Amino acid sequence: MEREFERRWQEKSRRMFDNSEAKKAFDNVFDHYTKKALMKLSDRGVLSQLYGTIESGKESKVFLADTPDGERVLVKIYMTRAGGFREMEQYLRGDPRFESFKSDRRSIIEEWCKKEYRNLQKAQDVVKCPKPIATEKNILVMEFIGQDFSPFPKLKEVEIENPELGWKKTKKAIKKLWEEQKLVHGDLSEYNILVTDEPALAWIDFSQGVHRTHPRAKELLERDIQNTAKFFRSQGAETDEQNFYNSLISD
Repeated sequence: MEREFERRWQEKSRRMFDNSEAKKAFDNVFDHYTKKALMKLSDRGVLSQLYGTIESGKESKVFLADTPDGERVLVKIYMTRAGGFREMEQYLRGDPRFESFKSDRRSIIEEWCKKEYRNLQKAQDVVKCPKPIATEKNILVMEFIGQDFSPFPKLKEVEIENPELGWKKTKKAIKKLWEEQKLVHGDLSEYNILVTDEPALAWIDFSQGVHRTHPRAKELLERDIQNTAKFFRSQGAETDEQNFYNSLISD
């Protein structure tokens, strides 16, 4: 059975990866479990080709990819050996959407992946963010927000022409997410807000997002507000983060 899987993987991966170096890099990092999940996404008609890594962290790697229809997408793969899986569990345990799951590493990472998928589903109704497309085990497939092979720049990478307007738009999005979808991003900063070719700013990396009934929701909300206010203030905007935070939690 193992030999048959390896044969199938070698055959399918030769078609899926745009070059042998990309395939080699993938083989060196990911295990049998992840390869099996990627093959399943290919069999489901979700993915046809993978390109190189565009983002790499301790917990995940993000690849650029294409669907069979030629749509450019992102493939976020959570590392099954992620060292922070116990911290992931703390974010999951207090969320009413994830009340029952096993405490082993693989189960937690699978739930974490589902959590980002569900957060994106809800967030897309009130803020510009990647549309979630599919999830399989530790892999999340979502819309690519960029052009050709390049994602749009992060807020930290550009010069802000109107920081007052940027702060105003960010406050509006935080408020709508909190009040209408009962969610908090949980890790919002200039590092995960993209400046697109449209008027709207796009938010990414929703994995730490929690329901507002989570025990840490207000703490995370305050952190999101403080982080973004600090950035826009450094660009010259006048910010009112404490009043803004108080207005949200007083409801």
